[in-house]
Amino acid sequence: MPNNQLFISPSEEVDEYLGFKIKDIEHGLFLKAKGLRPEGDLNNLGHVLHGGHQTWVGLDPQTLNTPYEELKTLCDVLRPHSGELMVDLGAGYGRLGVVLAHLYPEVHFIGYELVDERVQEGKRIFEKLGYANGTLVTADLTSDFKLPVAEYYFIYDYGKVAHIRQTLKELDGLADQHSFTVIARGKGVQSIIEHEHPWLADIYPVHREENFSIYSMTDPDSRG
Repeated sequence: MPNNQLFISPSEEVDEYLGFKIKDIEHGLFLKAKGLRPEGDLNNLGHVLHGGHQTWVGLDPQTLNTPYEELKTLCDVLRPHSGELMVDLGAGYGRLGVVLAHLYPEVHFIGYELVDERVQEGKRIFEKLGYANGTLVTADLTSDFKLPVAEYYFIYDYGKVAHIRQTLKELDGLADQHSFTVIARGKGVQSIIEHEHPWLADIYPVHREENFSIYSMTDPDSRG
């Protein structure tokens, strides 16, 4: 399937085309959590498996993961350059990396995800695609995690509000060292940025899509 058509297909079809086994993995996580807490539900099954963290075990895979078409739109807006680094905080199966592998293979990608089963499956697909510039890492963003220096940071409403604030505070500190762009998906993280980190929203006009906003410290018109 041509790259320009692949990511406008329904995400479930794209997963199948790529060879992802997301349904099987998520079902396995669900059964494992239910075995430990039979009365558990969406709000607490992830906590059982992952040290009290909300990892959304039991959520429909297509709700859990950002749709491919949305990620393609994000990349089309950013137009990242060869050699730049995009960091995904809470990467799931690394769908953003998959889009980059097809459309911008010379862009580097690091995705951080707490659930190792998701990381290993994403790495398998990266290897299958031959995406040498992309990797996924099993990491707890709420522990002693340090952000790498990058041109782009993708962050969504993961964990608790305190965890999002922790990440944004670290980004605030990195802003003294280099310029970057933040892609925020979800109402929570966007609200925190605009109320508690207005400097990021005020440098250049915010680019808004239906489900995410882009906050840039560099001139968006310079991309291309």
